[in-house]
Amino acid sequence: MKILVRLPTWLGDGVMATPMIEALKEAYREASFTLVGSRVTIGLFERENMRLFVDESKKDFNRFLSLYKLGKTIGSHDISITLQNNFPSAWLLWASGSKMRIGYAGNLRSPLLTHALPRQKHLHQVLQYIHLLSPLSLHPQNPQLHLYSKPEKRGKRARVGVSAGAKYGSAKRWCEEYFIEVIATLLRAGYEVLLYGGSEELEGNGKIEKALEHITPTQNFHNLTGKTTISQLIDSIGSLDLFITNDSGPMHIASALSIPLIAIFGPTDYKETSPFNSSNTQIIFDKHLSCSPCKKRECPLKHHQCMKLITPDEVLNSAFEILQDFPKDFDV
Repeated sequence: MKILVRLPTWLGDGVMATPMIEALKEAYREASFTLVGSRVTIGLFERENMRLFVDESKKDFNRFLSLYKLGKTIGSHDISITLQNNFPSAWLLWASGSKMRIGYAGNLRSPLLTHALPRQKHLHQVLQYIHLLSPLSLHPQNPQLHLYSKPEKRGKRARVGVSAGAKYGSAKRWCEEYFIEVIATLLRAGYEVLLYGGSEELEGNGKIEKALEHITPTQNFHNLTGKTTISQLIDSIGSLDLFITNDSGPMHIASALSIPLIAIFGPTDYKETSPFNSSNTQIIFDKHLSCSPCKKRECPLKHHQCMKLITPDEVLNSAFEILQDFPKDFDV
């Protein structure tokens, strides 16, 4: 038995795909797996015994020819599933010659699929991926996020992670000055703070670091922006006592590793992309404004109130409640 899965593009979506992949592994224990995805989503699975292919066809002049060649290289599988909803991902499954090709209908791709399912609305993203297993008569109960982690060694000081960016767009980002205030207060309390981000967040996180240097001692602050592989990011997040984050890929990593979370939502729908079914502490801030969730990359009304109305004091009060068992250097 050979199974092919075309992973999503974004890091968080890749994490939310892990319950579906675990269900396949449980149902087909002797199967060999092939995963195709972006560099970041493939990075989530590099510790597993699977064939892994990074799809960089977008960079090529003729994307469909590139995907056709990739499909022929990957070869035919007994079951193939695309977790993307675009035409190229279905084209890849068809090009591979796989016998069973499963995905959601739409975008003119149904003829390329043997099982084109109606799109499921108002479901959490994890459950949307799980639903793609229905043609296989698989209906896993109590699905859980799953990642392999080797937590870093650490001292006794409470360790707080912060993800101030969000790949999708500026609308998903809490205010930079709010993050600066929260991090500075945590540092003054004697906690260790780790700031995460990809290479595209170097400038923004650099501004945060520079601002902190002017207002508080930073010997316990570590800016890891652009310095970690996906596996290293997983291991570092796995060593945290608390993670404060926008709706982002690292948020889902923390959820998968049962790290206590404070998640800040504005333009996105927490019902669809909130931390999923995890045993960790979860505090989700969402002001439920009439204009949200707009799901736009930038605030269409130009006021960004869905994020601005969530205050640093609210986040800090929740943080100190979660960290109450760790001593502070002084009362903040």
